[in-house]
Amino acid sequence: MRLRMVSDFNVDGKGPLFLMFHGYGNDESEMVRIIDAVYSGEDEKPDYLSFRGTYARPYMGGHYWYPDGCGVDERQHECAEVGEALAQLIDAPVFRNRRKILIGFSQGGYLSYRLVKAHPDLFDAAILLSPSFQGEIGTRLPDSHTRFFLAYGSLDSTIPLQDQINARRVLESSRNFVHHKYPGMGHAICDEEIADIRAFLINR
Repeated sequence: MRLRMVSDFNVDGKGPLFLMFHGYGNDESEMVRIIDAVYSGEDEKPDYLSFRGTYARPYMGGHYWYPDGCGVDERQHECAEVGEALAQLIDAPVFRNRRKILIGFSQGGYLSYRLVKAHPDLFDAAILLSPSFQGEIGTRLPDSHTRFFLAYGSLDSTIPLQDQINARRVLESSRNFVHHKYPGMGHAICDEEIADIRAFLINR
C-alpha cells in the first residue's frame, strides 16, 4: 500500500511527531487545520505527517479509509493495511526515536484506535475525535502505554449513541484515558475541544 500525505517536519527535531488521519469525504488538509489551531500562538509549530484516505470518493471529491456501510471485517482489514504501511514508514531512522501521536476525526479516529490495537507499543498517544466505532462491542485493548483522548459532540447524530458509549467502555480499559462531551456540538470540532486537546498534550 502506498500512503499519500502532506508533511512538515524537521529531520533533526526532537519533539513529538503527529500522525494525522482525516474523516470521510475530506483530505489531508483537514487535520492540518486542526493541529494548526491547537498550536495557534505558539512560536514553534509541530512536526506532522497528515495522510490522505486510500480511496477517492467518486464524483463528489474527497477521500475515505474504508467504504461507507462496509462490514466490520472489511473495515478492520483496511485499517490493518494502513497500519502495516505506516509502521514501515515511521521505522525510518528520522522518525524512530520520536514520540508519536495519532490524531484522527471520524473514520480517521476509528483508524487511529485500530492502529493502537494492532501496534500497542508504537504510539505514545491517540486523539480520537468523534470516531466511528461500529463492531467493537466487547473488545478490549491490549496492554499499552498509549494515552487516549476521546471526544464527541452531544448532538452528534452521525455516530450512533451506542457506538459512542462503546468507544468509552473500550478505552476505559487503557492505562490513561480522558473523555470529553461537548454540549450543542454535532459531528464537528469546537473551540473548547481545541483547548482540551492542547491541555492533553501539555499535561502528559
